[in-house]
Amino acid sequence: MNLHTSKNWSGRLETKEWVMSASIYVALSVTAAWLFYDSIIAAFIFAPFYPFYHRAVIAVCSKRKTEQLTDGFIKSLNSVASSLAAGFSAENAFITAGADMEKMLGHGAVIVKELNIINSRVRTGVRVEDALFELAKKTKITEIYDFALVFSVAVKNGSDCAAVISSCIQIMEAKRDAQKEALILIRSKQYEQRVMCIILPGIIAYLRLSSGSFISVLYHNPPGILIMSVCLSVYVLAVYLAERIGDIKV
Repeated sequence: MNLHTSKNWSGRLETKEWVMSASIYVALSVTAAWLFYDSIIAAFIFAPFYPFYHRAVIAVCSKRKTEQLTDGFIKSLNSVASSLAAGFSAENAFITAGADMEKMLGHGAVIVKELNIINSRVRTGVRVEDALFELAKKTKITEIYDFALVFSVAVKNGSDCAAVISSCIQIMEAKRDAQKEALILIRSKQYEQRVMCIILPGIIAYLRLSSGSFISVLYHNPPGILIMSVCLSVYVLAVYLAERIGDIKV
């Protein structure tokens, strides 16, 4: 199965996320207009660039949801393994896992929603392993696909599914622990980089508030507007490159 044949399941924002991202963009646009052009009206020149910002926000939210679903899926497998060891069928084991995850993480958790979809599909006659393959294809999460593959083989061969799932959990948890350790190091560097990114706007804001006349020559005249536009362009490019460099996949 090719995990890259379908549209990413998290490739769109929820209403709350969209409102929040749009509000942040408006605030950033107004701040940049004041800092670099001394004109709130200049914020409108940033409107055409919103689609690029929107795609970046979707990428960040998609990554976060993928991590949440992966962690939730591993936790749900512990419940599935316990239910299978207690003599439950695979279908009932996933129903129990959905209830357990809802108690643990709340009704709105990503894994709870996806388990509800799986259980709904199973009630219509779809096999559990096929529903898991559908989830893997929709989310493009390798861990889910690998588990669905192992689980389908175990069911087909009549193996001890509880033992197989327990083994899968150990492997996936070890992998996630290694990833999280790497992410801690990466995110500490990303934090440092983002702190550096606010230095330029901070310096301009400080000069504007403490010594406005010192940089007033850069505003409301063609040469000054050109210089500030170049500075803003270089700054945005530097932030973009820094984010790309720091976005290391583990």
